Amino acid sequence: MCGIAGFFHVDSARKPDRDVIRRMTATLFHRGPDAEGIFVDDRIALGHRRLSIIDLTEAANQPVSSEEGDVWAVFNGEVYNFRDLRGVLRKRGHVFKSRGDSEVIVHAYEEWGEGCFERFDGMLACAIYDRKRRRLLLARDRFGKKPLYYTFQNGVFAFASEIKALKKHPGLTFKFDINDVVRYFVYDYVPGLQTIFKGVYRLEPGSYAVVDLDDPGFGKYEGKPLPSVKYWELDFSPKLDVSFDEAKKRLRELLVKAVEKRLVSDVPLGVFLSGGIDSSSILWALVELRSPPEIETFSIGFREKSYDESSYSKRVAEYFGVNHHFKIFDIDVLMEIFDEVTGSIDEPFADYSIFPTYLLSSFARDYITVALSGDGGDEFLAGYDPFVAVKISRIIDLLPFIAISGMKKFSHLVPVSERNMSFGFRLRRFLDGFANEIDKDPVLRNQVWLGSFNYRNLPMDDSFRDPVFLYEPTLKAVREDIDYIDRVSCAYAKTYLVDDILFKVDRASMLNSLEVRCPFLDTELVEFLARLPSRYRIKGLRTKHLLKEAMKDLLPDFVVRRSKKGFGIPIAGWLRENLRDRLFENVNYIIEKFDRGLNFTELKRICKEHVEGRSDYRKELWSLLMLGEVVKR
Repeated sequence: MCGIAGFFHVDSARKPDRDVIRRMTATLFHRGPDAEGIFVDDRIALGHRRLSIIDLTEAANQPVSSEEGDVWAVFNGEVYNFRDLRGVLRKRGHVFKSRGDSEVIVHAYEEWGEGCFERFDGMLACAIYDRKRRRLLLARDRFGKKPLYYTFQNGVFAFASEIKALKKHPGLTFKFDINDVVRYFVYDYVPGLQTIFKGVYRLEPGSYAVVDLDDPGFGKYEGKPLPSVKYWELDFSPKLDVSFDEAKKRLRELLVKAVEKRLVSDVPLGVFLSGGIDSSSILWALVELRSPPEIETFSIGFREKSYDESSYSKRVAEYFGVNHHFKIFDIDVLMEIFDEVTGSIDEPFADYSIFPTYLLSSFARDYITVALSGDGGDEFLAGYDPFVAVKISRIIDLLPFIAISGMKKFSHLVPVSERNMSFGFRLRRFLDGFANEIDKDPVLRNQVWLGSFNYRNLPMDDSFRDPVFLYEPTLKAVREDIDYIDRVSCAYAKTYLVDDILFKVDRASMLNSLEVRCPFLDTELVEFLARLPSRYRIKGLRTKHLLKEAMKDLLPDFVVRRSKKGFGIPIAGWLRENLRDRLFENVNYIIEKFDRGLNFTELKRICKEHVEGRSDYRKELWSLLMLGEVVKR
């Protein structure tokens, strides 16, 4: 894993400044503490920070070039099939100087042009500079595991792994976009191509963009997203004609294969183990390939019992005979790491599990440099609770509105609880998805459940409450011609997975110079799962039906039977006590910053009611707390 950056001026008379690219690259030290590399010519500057994983010698440092120096590249991630590609390219006359995977990028581009991207099996964000043709190519992996941002302002085009690197270029400015602040409220992150800053964009996963450095018409894209080409698309059809027993067998085979691909490393490797079925299945696959005494596993525990999974992870580790390590996450740990984590996130991000993920990555880094994680299993195996809620909601929709209204009134009589996913919290969130006809779209309803705010309780003027605008990134990304379970799964993959889960894992792990690999996001495995009938993934109200049946004789029974807990932290109480002053301080920053559109009275009301223990606004207030952290910097 690494960090990349680069820039060029549209005016060819302006030469790139080496000091600027060094400053940009230096902000990414945490992503690559092992080496720095800079390339500057008369048109472009490229920078790289290296975390050494494969071929630890200087020969594998970046930027990397072709034999003649006509093609240069900077690359963040791993190409798991680099050895196969290198074998093909060698037969075609290409010469390699290292044992690493980075050289494959430039030689594959020389051989296949833009067609190289669809040949890479891995996680990557890369920039390729073709000196002869005077063009720059930016590309991102199929699921968006690795980040890539870019902006074009004031005649400067720049890209980087993180926005903080872009901020080091003196020719660029960063202003909040109120429309994306509003979308942040309903997603807990800024979804899609947009960021919280005007004119700063993400490259879409599974796509590449080509920039002609000498194109006189390139100026028309200033402040706008670049046109990009999709080289891969998630497809849920046509469905496979395969029996359930065949599907179970194939799932096990593909999971072992996915784990085996991700074992390529010249540094120590371990597993994040929650004790849930996803991480336990990955551990099973790893034990199929390696001796248990060689395997290190890691988990986080909580003092609050309703949040704690550490006993499960310990039992799974004992079952397989691996070496297990865990740490406790509590309010003291949160306060200790709060500034470091929030200070490293360039945009507001309200998924509070980034904090225990940071702690997990931090202490795992004492033992390993690469970790396997279960991320991706919930999206493509229908593991999240809302998959069940969507099915139940189709029945609730048949009830008269007066019955639904009565349930809503009852939900507010349920006592406020600080427990993880308490009955009252779940019931109120569920009933938030029932108001009018538009909520009957399962994709929109699911996002209403997920977000801290929704289009009805948004603390903004009515002019911002248009659900079509607010939820456009999700509605646009999902096809209409697939069944409702597939639509929800697709929505998760196109928004929540890439902009929440993978963002969180990347930032938390990279802050600790730790690489995380996700076997459940193996392309071959995902393409198989997506094309299975949805009834294989969720049967009745049983989530992850296929995985549970496939693994029931291979894992302890308690793993297969237990319900999903999630990686939450007890923020409800902490916001009333330890974080109370910071919350009010941050809300005041928000009010001062955004004097247009915000409903200040509503913000103060929900703060007051939560702190007094009269209501549970944990998600809403955490969202405000995190926005304030970015606003005040």
